[in-house]
Amino acid sequence: MGVCLLLTGVLVILMMILIFSFSAQDATESSGLSGGICGRIVRAAQEIFGLAMSPEQAKRWSQLLETPVRKLAHFTEYAVFSFVTCVHGLMLRLAFGRRGVLRQASGRSGKLCRKTERRDREKAILKKGRKALAEFFPMFAKTVPFCILYAVTDEIHQYFVPGRSCRLFDVGVDSLGILFGALLFLLTVQTQKVKIWIKWIKTPEYQDGVAERMNTMKCIELLEGLSYKCLQGDVQAEVSAVVNDSRKLAEGCMFICVRGASFDGHTFAKEAAEKGAAVLLVEEPVEVPETVTVIQVEDTRYAMALVSAAWFGHPDRELTTIAVTGTKGKTTTTYMIQALLEKAGHKTGVIGTIEVVIGDKHIAVNNTTPESYELHKYFREMVDAGCEAVVMEASSQGFKLHRTAGIEFDYGLFTNLSPDHIGPNEHKDFAEYLSCKAKLFTQCKKGFANLDDEHFAEITAHATCPVHTFGLAEHADLRAQNIELTRDTDFLGVDFDVSGLLNGRVSCGVPGTFNVHNALGAICVALEMGADLPMINEVLRKFTVKGRVQIIPTGYEYTLIVDYAHNAVALESILKTLREYHPARLISLFGCGGNRSKLRRFEMGEVSGRLADLTIITSDNPRFEEPQAIMDDILTGMKKTDGKYISIIDRREAISYVMHHAQPGDIVVLAGKGHETYQEIKGKKYHMSEEEIVQDVLDGKY
Repeated sequence: MGVCLLLTGVLVILMMILIFSFSAQDATESSGLSGGICGRIVRAAQEIFGLAMSPEQAKRWSQLLETPVRKLAHFTEYAVFSFVTCVHGLMLRLAFGRRGVLRQASGRSGKLCRKTERRDREKAILKKGRKALAEFFPMFAKTVPFCILYAVTDEIHQYFVPGRSCRLFDVGVDSLGILFGALLFLLTVQTQKVKIWIKWIKTPEYQDGVAERMNTMKCIELLEGLSYKCLQGDVQAEVSAVVNDSRKLAEGCMFICVRGASFDGHTFAKEAAEKGAAVLLVEEPVEVPETVTVIQVEDTRYAMALVSAAWFGHPDRELTTIAVTGTKGKTTTTYMIQALLEKAGHKTGVIGTIEVVIGDKHIAVNNTTPESYELHKYFREMVDAGCEAVVMEASSQGFKLHRTAGIEFDYGLFTNLSPDHIGPNEHKDFAEYLSCKAKLFTQCKKGFANLDDEHFAEITAHATCPVHTFGLAEHADLRAQNIELTRDTDFLGVDFDVSGLLNGRVSCGVPGTFNVHNALGAICVALEMGADLPMINEVLRKFTVKGRVQIIPTGYEYTLIVDYAHNAVALESILKTLREYHPARLISLFGCGGNRSKLRRFEMGEVSGRLADLTIITSDNPRFEEPQAIMDDILTGMKKTDGKYISIIDRREAISYVMHHAQPGDIVVLAGKGHETYQEIKGKKYHMSEEEIVQDVLDGKY
């Protein structure tokens, strides 16, 4: 790329010098040059066409041709100048534009993104090339005026040359040449697409230099910002990969010895050295050959986060980062923010409980907040895909295990807090749980928090950033009031007035008063990113989240909802919410997962029996348990109430039954599966999508 930039820059300068040299010729010299060219043209015409001319006639024709030839020369030299300048401008855009190859590769740390295979690098560069072309027009608007300005100064320069003059007509001819060259360039770009520029990028410097450096990174570069001690070896050692899983060990890698709940990476230190690891990152000394560099840090999990960020070129700094934390509402709020930002013109990635979304790519996940290495890998993919922002769910475990360490979020949002995730391998008590959630406001530039939550003061007590509030309270920065539940056959929503940061009426297509807080939080972030009230209403009115109070249209006079409620608290919340819409009957269909606490089954049975008019007890993910045994446990809780129920062990049959027996005005909720598209039986996952089952029933297959 450097060679391309230098070459095109030199061509621009040479053209400027050439044009200047022609203009610096005095009248006699300039006329002699143009007259000689015209004379040769006339003689060539005589020979080609067999014309018989006297010397006087030939001279007269030469004089007649002189003016058009001189103007054509003006036109041509400026067309070439314009074309070359446009090419150089594009090279600058490709290299140093907001998503340029060199700028993107270096990141904020000045390091190249190393962890991409050659094929992936080529693909990423191609994408950046396309993006650079899309962003070329602002630069194009500067290139053409620059060339015209040079034409004006050149014409003024001729005023001071003996026998020459400064003519506005000549400036016009020059400008036409400039426009022609620019249009020719655009035509070339349009026909050749990015391939011609990729060929320029693939210079020996790129192939032999940059590509090689992208495969490795010095250990000391990865340790930037960390406090460490080198126990043996050389911190200048080259690292080919960053690994924390012994199954992924590779020659020349840095192996991070992480302590887990059921394993300790330090026990694999010797194996890592034997398989070619160049560097070991440890919390305590390990015995390995002296050829292996050993770096000691206080906490390898924390170190892994910073090392991963450096390895991928700090992609988080190239995105507007938004983190959402809380016990409930994270997923809904996250997708609300994404929908609003996309509408506002910001391509936005998502990292959450359901999936990772990068453009049209959807990736299933195991953790709400991925491990730090995966997190930065996703960030890098988002940057390469042209994303401007990312909104992610920040779990308490994510903060506790330093998965987000080193990231300074642009915006942090707190939804609410209630006891959850307390137990073995999670949090020892509620105090620790709260403390982890509160870390968000020490790790972001601006915060937004639910003022109505009873733990608001504790969550924000140690905030290091300004925190704006939202809620129903009078002194909230964004306040909701005059809340009204709205319902149609295939629509459940909530409307409310807002005041403070935004004034007006908001209509939200997600049911329940609790979603007012989720919407308020999302609106706070969206306002920071350029959204307005009409845009907010357009998005929120049609908003839905897969598996989260998701309405599936049936064409019948009852409302069918799919929801992920898979414990007693969540089931009670959704059933109470739907009760507020005064259904003719509220019907609950659910099961419970196998190899989980029986208490959950008792509690869910009791909740449904108490709040639903009819309960359909069925199977969920039985895993290694017998489905009937799980359903019997649910019945234990159900029988504590007077609630009506039916047991149908096959979930497809259960859904078919409830759809065939639903009556006008009923609200039916299929609880427990939500976004999941499988059923786990005896250790194997079988495809099962409730949306597909509903459609099959509507099509008469069940």
